[in-house]
Amino acid sequence: MKVRTIFQKQIILYMGILLAFFGFFWAGISIVYTNQYMKEQEQQLIVQGERFQESITSLYMTGLFDTSRMSFELQVMENYMGASVFFMNSQGKVSLVSSSLNERWIGQTITDEAVNVVLDGKIATVRGRVGGMFNETVLTVGYPIVLGDNILVGGIFMCKPITVLQETAGEMQMIIAGCAVPAFVVGAVLIYISSKRISQPLRDMNETAKIIADGNFEKRLEVESADEVGQLAQSFNYMAESLETNENNRRKFISDICHDLRSPLTSIQGFISAMADGTIPVEKQGKYFQIVLEETARLSKLANDMTDLSKAEAGAIEVEKSVFDINELIEDVLRVFERRLMEKQIHAHTNFEEKSTMVEADPNMIHRVIHNLLDNAVKFTLEGGEITVETKLLKKEKKKEPKVLIAVKNTGHGISEEEQKKVFERFFKADSSRGLDKSGVGLGLSIVKEFVKAHGESVQVHSEKDKETAFTFTLKRVVEEKGNLW
Repeated sequence: MKVRTIFQKQIILYMGILLAFFGFFWAGISIVYTNQYMKEQEQQLIVQGERFQESITSLYMTGLFDTSRMSFELQVMENYMGASVFFMNSQGKVSLVSSSLNERWIGQTITDEAVNVVLDGKIATVRGRVGGMFNETVLTVGYPIVLGDNILVGGIFMCKPITVLQETAGEMQMIIAGCAVPAFVVGAVLIYISSKRISQPLRDMNETAKIIADGNFEKRLEVESADEVGQLAQSFNYMAESLETNENNRRKFISDICHDLRSPLTSIQGFISAMADGTIPVEKQGKYFQIVLEETARLSKLANDMTDLSKAEAGAIEVEKSVFDINELIEDVLRVFERRLMEKQIHAHTNFEEKSTMVEADPNMIHRVIHNLLDNAVKFTLEGGEITVETKLLKKEKKKEPKVLIAVKNTGHGISEEEQKKVFERFFKADSSRGLDKSGVGLGLSIVKEFVKAHGESVQVHSEKDKETAFTFTLKRVVEEKGNLW
């Protein structure tokens, strides 16, 4: 099956529309002009009939009315109008004919619709052969001649061949066609240019997509317009940029993962080998078994983080909500970090607006969120710094459920505006140039984002360079009234 390109389809469609338009336009104008021309010819013949009536009446009144005078008038009309003219008396017999007609018709009776109408004293306009007088169809106008006291003496018949009239109309049609052809050519050129301008960017996108599919994510399209095609090209470039970013992140992730896997595996292998060959004596093996356990726990955490993040992003993680005190959960998580806080001499404290703040959420997931935010804060807080965890009741808005704002703040170098845009992306490690985060691969904050998102909320970061950094998110608040939870 032959596949037509968009360019070919557009050319065929637009050219078809253009041809149809000019065809209908030419046909319509031709029909209108031909009908109008015929009506004008009919009106001119009627006017000549009126003049002949006036001329004959004048001759009759002056007593000069005779056959020769009438024959002269008929010939004048034929020469002026280019029409064959004959006069028929009141008995329906041909009395006089102009030079273009055969004189054998003089004295003959003609049976025709026009004759009957004229002999009834009315003007007749018909198209036909006038009782066989003509070999072709003619436009015939019959005008009754009335003299004296309304005495009908006959009628004058003026006949013009339809072919002659059609030739004149045809000349006008040719003029119209002559004007239409240049317009059609100009339209065809504009259609070609327009179709090319639409289809060419699509071809470029197709070629660029093939290049990107081969792994060259740096290829971009040139955006030359602001219309829908230009917007599509811009979106294509955004997609390519996103793919390039994802590819760079993937490569960086693989590099980081390899490093994070190599370090504990190397330690595990080295210690086990040393214990197996007796390099480490039995009495000291307990210490190194503990190190091996810590390294395996680190590997397990990395695997679990990756699994949880993948599930969360796929929407496959289940949120098991219950009502609990968020303040109590925060204090539980802080106790886990006591040793690390003491090692870095970091002062950590809480600031709760209420002693007990009940929320409805998944406690395990929120425990993980608070843990990851505190873990991130401890890593990036300098020795002697400060960490604050706050809960604040938000003012209830109309038709909206009450909320609790949870904030984890820490002092330190801060996060730049550029890093704030990427801090929740997976595998991204803020402040990597200073090498402060050496124990993770940049999944903690991504998990925070997805877990909070699973609750229908969002997490925000606010930071200034060399000042305080704050991560905030909200949860549904449960209000306790009269011993009941609402």
